[in-house]
Amino acid sequence: MSKENNKKKSLKVILISTLALVLAASIVLTIIFAPIGTWFGGNSPDTDITSSIGPTFNNIELSNKPTVTAANQVATGICVVTGYCSDDTEKIVISGNNVVETTTKPFAGKDKRYFMVQVPYTATTALEVKAIFKDGKESDVATKLIAHKEMKKNYMYLGEYTPVIGKNGQMHFYSALLSYSLSTGKITSSMNNTAKKNINNIVKEADKLGAETIFVVIPSTAALYPETVPDDFTETTDEKLYERFTAIAEECGAKVMYPIETMSEHVNDGDGYQLYQRTDSHWSTYGSYWGTYDLFNYIAEKFPNAKPRTLKEMGFYTTEMYGGDGLFSFAEEVGFEVYYSDKITRKTKIMELTTRYKLKMPTNTLDSVYKSNMCLSLTDDNAKSDKVVNPKGTDLPSALIMRDSFGKVSYDMMNDRFSTVYWGEFNNYKMPLDLVDTDHVDYVIYLYSERNLLKIMMNDAGANILNLK
Repeated sequence: MSKENNKKKSLKVILISTLALVLAASIVLTIIFAPIGTWFGGNSPDTDITSSIGPTFNNIELSNKPTVTAANQVATGICVVTGYCSDDTEKIVISGNNVVETTTKPFAGKDKRYFMVQVPYTATTALEVKAIFKDGKESDVATKLIAHKEMKKNYMYLGEYTPVIGKNGQMHFYSALLSYSLSTGKITSSMNNTAKKNINNIVKEADKLGAETIFVVIPSTAALYPETVPDDFTETTDEKLYERFTAIAEECGAKVMYPIETMSEHVNDGDGYQLYQRTDSHWSTYGSYWGTYDLFNYIAEKFPNAKPRTLKEMGFYTTEMYGGDGLFSFAEEVGFEVYYSDKITRKTKIMELTTRYKLKMPTNTLDSVYKSNMCLSLTDDNAKSDKVVNPKGTDLPSALIMRDSFGKVSYDMMNDRFSTVYWGEFNNYKMPLDLVDTDHVDYVIYLYSERNLLKIMMNDAGANILNLK
């Protein structure tokens, strides 16, 4: 063999060896630094979480143009358009004859992105829907015919729990937007007196149990994500509703917690970690964690073992779930597109990435909230009126918790931090002492959404707050 051939063979061996070393080094570096990439790449909101969590987008076969699953009229001149697109979509643009051009950001699913947007239009027309990708390129145009007919004047008149699709695909209930924009000048002296009477009764009943009364007022989606509020609504410049309520409640001897500051620190923790569902009126489990964080820190001043679980202990992870009560409300009122997979669960074709959790220690309440793969994942049987005893509740306090629908998502979290919890639905202002089988409870807690504060001030859980607009 010639020297030249030997030289070429040696160079070939060196090249192959070098490539092998580079590959091996890459694998080692990946193993070492992959967790750091997870921590700082947006999948995990906190380095306290050691498990691999967050969305994983796969390359899926999608058309170059977005898929429009529904375009339904919800009021005269307003339709809601939904669909999905590839995960490299930056925004969706909807236009057409007789259509006010509307742009929205899609939100994350597991392997694609979904969009939900409220579009104004004036006559029967073909909507033109296109995706703008992250590299600035545009997709082909998808079309969807939308018929125009006379209905309600606009979404403000549909009802208290009418879903209003805000910016960036965020759903709000009309009652929440009303509370957000309501001038407290609309609150009469009679309503102030009613609130004072109701809260005094609550504190008096709690005193019989030797309990401290705490109101945890859950900030609305509008308060936490004001950039998603439709232009028709603006935040009041007057005294805020929760401020008025807090003043009255504290005068009556109750403590009020409005965890807006703590929650605001986590509004942008990454895809799937939104504090409120996009398609549902309720907070996510992640929102519930931060919304009750201050409460448990406060209780831990007397009961140190009741301090909040760490994120590592909670074990948050992301998963894709079917759309929530915003879409179902459209379905019930105006035939928004839904389908049934069985006789029990109603699902929509719109999904979203959201959080679940798996506690890292044994507990009798583990995963009881996960009854389905829907955003609002509890049945009406959960957290309604029952008693929960925590066998791991050594040196933990007891509590009677009165809640609205937000308490369903918080069920496990609350049970885990107390020795015994009595759950009751807050639909009147006389405390159900018959729920409690002891003469002492440490705390009476009202876990109540901001949009429902007016109910306390109107002495009627079924009161029509639209009369205040």
